Amino acid sequence: MSSPLLEKLSLAVMIADGSGRIVYSNSPAREMTGHNEAEMADTRLGRLFPDLSHACEPMPVEGARKCHTTLRRRDGLGVPVHLCREGINWNGHSYELVCLHDRTEEERNREEVEISKLIVHATDRGILVLDPQYRITHANRAILALLGTEADVLHGMAFSSLLSDTQGDIETLRQFQQHLSHRTGFELDMRTRTPQGRELRLRCAVTPHYATNETLSDIIVVLHDITHDQQLRELQRDVVEALTDQFPLDVMLDFMCRRIELIAPDCMAVAMLGSGPTVRPGGHGNIPLPMLHALEGLEASTTGGACGTAMATAEEVVVADFATETRWPELRATMRAHGIAAEWAVPIILRNGDVAGSFSLYFRNPGAPDVWHRRIVSACVHLAMLAIEQQRSRESIIRLSYTDRLTSLPNRMWLNRRMQELDNRQTAAPISLMIIDLDRFRKIVEALGQGRADQLLLELSRRLRHGIAGRDVLIRTEGDEFVIITEENAPDVTLLAERIIHNLEEPFTVDGIPVSISGSIGICTHIDDQDMEETLRQAYTALAQAKKAGRGCYRFFHPSMTRQADDHVILASSLREAIADRRLNLVYQPQVNVLTGRLHGVEALSRWTDPVLGTIPPGRFIPVAEETGQIRALGAWSLRVACEQMAEWIARGVAVPTVSVNLSAIQFQDPELVSQLATVLHQTNVPPERLIVELTETTMIENFEQTMTTAVAIRNLGIGLSMDDFGTGYSSLANLASLPINEVKIDRSFMKGFGSTGNVRQVVTAIIRIGHTLGMTVIAEGVEEAEQCIQLRAIGCDVIQGYYFAHPMDAESLDTWIRERRFQSALNP
Repeated sequence: MSSPLLEKLSLAVMIADGSGRIVYSNSPAREMTGHNEAEMADTRLGRLFPDLSHACEPMPVEGARKCHTTLRRRDGLGVPVHLCREGINWNGHSYELVCLHDRTEEERNREEVEISKLIVHATDRGILVLDPQYRITHANRAILALLGTEADVLHGMAFSSLLSDTQGDIETLRQFQQHLSHRTGFELDMRTRTPQGRELRLRCAVTPHYATNETLSDIIVVLHDITHDQQLRELQRDVVEALTDQFPLDVMLDFMCRRIELIAPDCMAVAMLGSGPTVRPGGHGNIPLPMLHALEGLEASTTGGACGTAMATAEEVVVADFATETRWPELRATMRAHGIAAEWAVPIILRNGDVAGSFSLYFRNPGAPDVWHRRIVSACVHLAMLAIEQQRSRESIIRLSYTDRLTSLPNRMWLNRRMQELDNRQTAAPISLMIIDLDRFRKIVEALGQGRADQLLLELSRRLRHGIAGRDVLIRTEGDEFVIITEENAPDVTLLAERIIHNLEEPFTVDGIPVSISGSIGICTHIDDQDMEETLRQAYTALAQAKKAGRGCYRFFHPSMTRQADDHVILASSLREAIADRRLNLVYQPQVNVLTGRLHGVEALSRWTDPVLGTIPPGRFIPVAEETGQIRALGAWSLRVACEQMAEWIARGVAVPTVSVNLSAIQFQDPELVSQLATVLHQTNVPPERLIVELTETTMIENFEQTMTTAVAIRNLGIGLSMDDFGTGYSSLANLASLPINEVKIDRSFMKGFGSTGNVRQVVTAIIRIGHTLGMTVIAEGVEEAEQCIQLRAIGCDVIQGYYFAHPMDAESLDTWIRERRFQSALNP
């Protein structure tokens, strides 16, 4: 029997006679059973479907049966199938038509659904299913138990109804919607409140599901209770803040005990402190006063209750039930009289191994501490250890408050006390204050390390002591700053200052390393009817003038210096008005590709000409802007004007590839900087790749973590990032490699002494190789000579910038310069 029509079907079909013998099978049926055509002719239905007891019974004509069963293949494997049997009459004989449909995939899907249901209901994580309108369509047992409610209460409820009506609820919903709009999974923290009034903090892992037509079908929300984690984190944060504010130790411990009782209301807490052989409560919560009195004066031994035993043995002590405890009868009676059934004491061990106290939790119900209690006390024991060590350090500081630890010289506190004494009595001899401050000492610390820098300060203090007269007093006030109180007359003070400057010029040797330093000195002679604090302030004013004069020199205070300080205030006020009225302007200095001679980009530089003050150089008004906080406004103005100019160049087809704008360290700490950049680019319609933001090494060193965050956000906008003045800040190569910088600029100071050989050339070559290794373009600043350009090209520098090509110029002059320079060699300015 054969049928061409049945062979064309994708459905597996077989025909059996009245005895169940298969007389025909099409190709899909043979493939499903694993038998060939000859084997099928010798096979009966009962062999293929052993699970069907009636497989051999003939089907009545025009009768049909449908069922799910298992097909036994030739290789012995069972295949779940949907079986349809129907009786037919052919040439007066009865046959049975059998149709098979493979249910393997269907069974697999069913099993997956069953397993998913099992997981959803068995997991201890709460699970919610939301519809596209954020209504709850399903909640598992874990979330019902967590919220203390029933499924029918949650069903159909809006997800927003779970929020606890706090000020952050609207922001939580806003973030929920914003994250969903990205069509990817996300995490979100929220607050909710149970019907019993208990507030919970939940971390939600949200996964949106989409239908085949890309429409949102449902939202799976997996919730994890982080209430305890948050409570513990907040406790630790608050205690650390209190540590920073240097609260007294007893106040700190009392605060911790009360916070413990707040987040673990089933217990009372007491922090005990060791005081010689006895202990005392250092902090407590709501424990009754008679109990506190009983704890006073206990011995730090195994006879001193659980807390004394914990301190003596340096191990925790658990009293699960005072009713069965035989030790410490008097103390036990006091505890039981006030309803205390159990206690847990944990020693507070300092980092040097000393046991300084203990934490005790008292429970009204018998039992051992649970995991939550242990987590709390573990955190608090560590914080108490920090607080105790801080207290001991504070006491040590008080003892040494009038002595500098490093040099053993009198310190600033001693100076303040001495000045008060001098104010309160008349002195016959004139008194002068000399302030000595090392120049660029911070860079020495960064280069040598703090240890070697301390050695340098020790040697410096010895030289200074040997250089002063017997009645003079040398004080180290801070860091690299020293003060001398002298009763010498003016000529002798001058000789002393010159002797100090000369002594500093002789190199120091630290661990075999020669170190050259210089210092600046400010001097003020005390006059009658003026307090010493004013004299010291005037000495600082003179010191500032000495540093401005070029460092490595001394200056006596003169009243005109005060007038200069006033001029500084006037300059700051005029700068504020100039920024507001947009009276500053930008000039642009070209950057040229050293190989092709083509324009690589321009750097935007601020210039200011005031109608009253005249032309003020950037080296004067930029520091004023940073000191007065106007640098943000100045930077925002520079950024906008530079982008507006770039937009104009683009519109006119002027070939300026990029414009670089300098940003200060203060601006990089501004959380609004990235959005500010995005706004300016959007408003001026300048492509982000046409803008380069320059940051200095100082910015990276002072706050690397914030710099990294800001830098990554800027690069994500598509804006270029350049490291300005590289090589002057002693920055870490690891930090440089971590930042997403695509351009590094060699500081102009390296061009002094740069040649075909020598240390400067080696340093510049190393910087270029480092930059290239990190995939960065390297720009050399301050190039003024053709020979410098030739040497830079020889060692692989990419771009050069400096007076050799052009001074900074306005936009119109730059247009002319570009037209005249087109296609010229890089070595032809």
